[in-house]
Amino acid sequence: MLHPPVTRRAWRTALVFVSGLTISCGDDPPPPTPDPPQVALTVPEGTVAGLSLKLIATISGCEKVNTLNIYDRTTFLKAFPSGGGTTNFELLASDIPYSNPLVGLAASLSLTAEVVCDDGRKNTSLPQPATFFPVSRASDDPQGLQVYAFPLAVDGSGSTATFLSCLKTTPGGIETMYRHNASGGAAGTLQVPTLCNASTVITPRHATTGKRWVYTPGYGAFAIDRDFKITSRTPVDLAVEDLTVNTDGDALIRSVPGPIYRISHDTQDGLGIGVTKWKYTRQIAIGGPIGPLLVRSDGRVLVASHVATSENRANVIVEELDASNGNLEGGEPIIIREILSPTTSTPLPVGTFSSDGSLLYLGFALPEDKSQVIACVANVRGCQGSASKWVTGVLTGSVKQIATYANGSRVAAATTQRVWLLDGTTGVVRNREGRSVDANGALHVKYLLPANPTSDLFFLNGPAAQGSTATLPVELVGVDQTLGSAAEGRELFRYQVSVSMGAAFDENNRLWMRTNQKLLELQTTSQYRSARP
Repeated sequence: MLHPPVTRRAWRTALVFVSGLTISCGDDPPPPTPDPPQVALTVPEGTVAGLSLKLIATISGCEKVNTLNIYDRTTFLKAFPSGGGTTNFELLASDIPYSNPLVGLAASLSLTAEVVCDDGRKNTSLPQPATFFPVSRASDDPQGLQVYAFPLAVDGSGSTATFLSCLKTTPGGIETMYRHNASGGAAGTLQVPTLCNASTVITPRHATTGKRWVYTPGYGAFAIDRDFKITSRTPVDLAVEDLTVNTDGDALIRSVPGPIYRISHDTQDGLGIGVTKWKYTRQIAIGGPIGPLLVRSDGRVLVASHVATSENRANVIVEELDASNGNLEGGEPIIIREILSPTTSTPLPVGTFSSDGSLLYLGFALPEDKSQVIACVANVRGCQGSASKWVTGVLTGSVKQIATYANGSRVAAATTQRVWLLDGTTGVVRNREGRSVDANGALHVKYLLPANPTSDLFFLNGPAAQGSTATLPVELVGVDQTLGSAAEGRELFRYQVSVSMGAAFDENNRLWMRTNQKLLELQTTSQYRSARP
């Protein structure tokens, strides 16, 4: 029988409804998609110099973890096994791509952890910053001493190295010097007869006597032997301007008032005061010191000074003394250069002698925070014609320090915040692209560390001095400059800490660094160079 249209539509609706019931009763819908896993990355120590960088990953949401991948930005670094939960692991120095311009040495990292579950689900942590500087050896000071990071001196090398540092045990108390090592054992202590601060200098150990001299500008000096005993000290009323060790181990001292002394490295009177073997007093105006004294191989002591002759005139003079008796050789000082200033006072140049004493390098301040360095023959009057070896172009910044390195073939001139690398033969700037290597931000260049006889150069930077109070370094910069080529110097590494640091060479000419309670032997320059070609 035919059905009317309304009836036919009702039947179709009923059939669709029954069909839907059939489907819903027969097959279950697909299960909901599981949530992604969660991973959090923690860097326990954000700034590290060491053999590895320790990390912690906390994982949840995986029944089983397939892999844990670590990235620096978008660069895959390494995969680690993980069972979920909290995992401790570490990136080795060899896992980090230092050649990446965003990374460099020390490595400036932005780390993320990617967790991959066995069912394919994955997720990535929030990025965590870290700075890592690779070294050859890292040890905690076993005595846990919070000594001054600088000055620092190193005896021996490698695992047998011992370290000399200073500390004032109580406010206003007696200064103490410590000798400690990275392999354990009690630290040796020595009460010292003078102030020890960030300006203190510890000289290299003398090859014959095995002694070091320790002095603080404006205060006294003392000698210590390999047994960590004081063998000599300066008279209590002698204020040291600078000190150079003579060929026999005695101290050659320019005093703050100006006279020059030779003080023995041994005590003969039982009072600890070294014998004053001679005293040289100039017969003309004392003037200002220019750089340290230098002892030539023939036993002559060279002294450079700045002597004002009128309101706007001065002379740079060099005196040559006989180290055995302190007599002035040649009868009178040699006037190396005459200085004329348009103002009422002539500027005091910065200077140093070449290692053999044949040249005197002088840095002069120019207007508008500029400088110029010249190389003068040290025993010829005038520094003109053949007596003038070279003159640099205008350098940015006011020169504060000059040092030679690479067996005298290179000269480093440090301004307040810049380091210029000069060819020792021509004075040509050897910085890459003619750009100085600078201290970071508002830091000042504090100490040049030339690694003679190699072409390695390091320097320590720190905050500006607070009045007359020296500040401790917080940044170490290494310069890469290969000899036998154009030798364009570049920044090889830069490592900065939030506390303070010191650096010194051991007896194998390897550089060590101390920061907080860490004792760190740096890698060789060739190792750093291979990591950052």
